[in-house]
Amino acid sequence: MYEFLKKVPLFASMADHDLERLCEMVTEVYLNPGDQLFAEGSPGDKAYIIEEGEIEILKASGERNVLLAVRKSGEVIGEMSLLEAAPRFASGRARTDSKLLAIGHGELDELLNTSPSAAKALLFTITSRLRSTELMLRQSEKMAQLGTLTAGIAHELNNPAAAAQRGTSQLNDVIRQLQEAQIGLSKLSLPPEKWEKLGELNELIRERATNHMDIDALERSDREYAMEEWLETQNIPDAWEYAPTLVDLGISEAELGSLADDFSTEQFIDVIAWMGASFNVSTLLEEINQGSERISEIVKSLKSYVYLDQAPIQAVDVHEGLNNTLVMLRHKLKEGVDVKRDYEEGLPKIQAYGSELNQVWTNIIDNAVDAMNGKGEIGIKTHQNGEWITVEIEDNGPGMPEDIQEKIFSPFFTTKAVGKGTGLGLNISYKIIEKHSGEIKVYSKPGKTKFLVNLPIDFQQVKLGSTPAMNSNNTNDDKLRSILESTKTIAVVGISDKSDQVNHTVPQYLQSQGYKIIPVNPALDEVLGEKAYSDLLSIEEPVDVVEVFRRNEAVPEIVDQAIEIGAKVVWMQEGVINEYAAETAREAGLEVVMDTCMRATHKRLWAKS
Repeated sequence: MYEFLKKVPLFASMADHDLERLCEMVTEVYLNPGDQLFAEGSPGDKAYIIEEGEIEILKASGERNVLLAVRKSGEVIGEMSLLEAAPRFASGRARTDSKLLAIGHGELDELLNTSPSAAKALLFTITSRLRSTELMLRQSEKMAQLGTLTAGIAHELNNPAAAAQRGTSQLNDVIRQLQEAQIGLSKLSLPPEKWEKLGELNELIRERATNHMDIDALERSDREYAMEEWLETQNIPDAWEYAPTLVDLGISEAELGSLADDFSTEQFIDVIAWMGASFNVSTLLEEINQGSERISEIVKSLKSYVYLDQAPIQAVDVHEGLNNTLVMLRHKLKEGVDVKRDYEEGLPKIQAYGSELNQVWTNIIDNAVDAMNGKGEIGIKTHQNGEWITVEIEDNGPGMPEDIQEKIFSPFFTTKAVGKGTGLGLNISYKIIEKHSGEIKVYSKPGKTKFLVNLPIDFQQVKLGSTPAMNSNNTNDDKLRSILESTKTIAVVGISDKSDQVNHTVPQYLQSQGYKIIPVNPALDEVLGEKAYSDLLSIEEPVDVVEVFRRNEAVPEIVDQAIEIGAKVVWMQEGVINEYAAETAREAGLEVVMDTCMRATHKRLWAKS
């Protein structure tokens, strides 16, 4: 064992006594072909050195396993899960008779602490594996998504195609009936005024075929029964066959009675037969037309979704991309998901990789549907903020814990069951938005999860420095000016009495501009000539704006107090960003400004005046 480990790069530089001690700590594991070494999702409690044989590394993706790699003698496996104390992100299975050496968490820690060369070799191994694994899984993720979309499109195309095919096959019989009815009419030698009457009736039939009456089953049954009885009183043969068609036509017994007065009984029988056949032909033609239009709509949406035969970077209509994505996912949405769209009119087109942005919308919406188990509500909202546009996609699913929100854009991180996700969908989305010089954020709590995507109108100008970076507060200058003009009192949470600190100089400046400053700091008695309060709830007068100079994790409690005292605005100073707290404030009706210096904003806006 010693001689074998000495040849493994990870242990080659270890001191002899350390290596000898390692030999005493490892345990031997023997596997037959097909035996599982560890399962995806299981605890990562050991790493393994392959002494003999081959181990397949498999990743479940949908209904299939993706072969990531085949590890051979001298290679180390399972070390990433062991180091992170995280579940296995893939499975290990013996391809041949195999012998492995197992090393536990404590032993691996000791190895890395005592051997810098081993730590360096392990770091190199991990990074190279991450690159190769991510590349392979990205390709697998794209193929899986393509398969899902293809299946959905096939399902969507099947219904209108089947309707058109069914209508075509039925049309042959109905046209024959219409021809026979027309021959019967032609034998009646009707005068011109009666042909004119039939012409008017034909127009009514064509109009009713495209605008079917919407009545419930019980009312329809009652009408058909009444129509059948009336036809029998008129001695119309096969009254039961004509009654449903005449009800669909929306013609009443009184209207038929008026028509019967214009024709003899023999003529009326032929007119009824002609009406039924003519209506059925028009109805089937309408069904075929609707099916063909639906197929054309799906094909057009698919072509736009993938931006077929178009340049990689182009002027993209975000609304069109979102709508096309909804068409592609309609098979998942129509069962129990209500989609509400709130699009800002006149939203400009943006320079973007269109098909890649559609991949972002697909990942977010698809995840939302899965999170809601296929039943719930998704809201999509867009608006412009200067040289940027914002897309908000919100669902009313169970939400995500706050600690998970910090990880969802990380590669391989997934909250789905084993085999249901690779953990790359949102990571791919993150990188696509990053590629567009934009930003993607998530806010979640039980009953509400919102993804906010900010995109520059021209991302190439952002890279050249011609477009200002996106302001996290997502508030335009008009709104900022309105806030500052309507504000009289500002409660400054986290104010300092040290004159060289920004949390002193900013409120000092605002005080010099005529604002009433209310200091909030439990460690102080007085600042800027004003009494200091321990918290917002202790303040005895109305507060317009709560200005926050505190760490991000302290902001939610401050927001709760701001809501309780009836403040109008929460203003988080530059560097303070808490989307969770901001959304809570917005839901309570407060204005929110984030990551923005109030002094700098005041100077900038009033310099324009």
